[in-house]
Amino acid sequence: MSKKDVKEKIAKGWLHAHLIFEVLGKPAEHVEKAIELLVSKLGEEKNLEIIGKNIHKPRAVEKTEKVFTCFAEVELVVQSFSRLIELIFDYMPASIEITEPTSLNFKVEDANALINDLATRLHQYDLLSKRLKIERDILLKKLSEEMGKQKGKEETGK
Repeated sequence: MSKKDVKEKIAKGWLHAHLIFEVLGKPAEHVEKAIELLVSKLGEEKNLEIIGKNIHKPRAVEKTEKVFTCFAEVELVVQSFSRLIELIFDYMPASIEITEPTSLNFKVEDANALINDLATRLHQYDLLSKRLKIERDILLKKLSEEMGKQKGKEETGK
């Protein structure tokens, strides 16, 4: 995409942004494939166009057991601010910088829609977090009970 094409999109209300994505894990090959897949899937999204991308090679994380980090820098244009917010929720970039336009104007109904979408997603994450905590507590209780049974068997010699 040329600079002229980017300027034309911005003139039509699109946003020019730079995003950084990071993946952490092991082995290094898996981390690299994961970041490549993420950037590839991003490129298939509607209402955005990738201008450039730079995927960096995985690096070992200090003071860990063979854990690696890998990041990608992606420059893109996206149709609207609300679409950018959707991408942030879906892809969880580590950093986002809107470079153009230098100011944004919102209609109140658009701002309300974004705020309500944000609240809905936060409630979903909160619900998931609470459910996972309850499940963890149940598993810990069962593990404790099983360990108690095992200890009882060892003490009785059975």
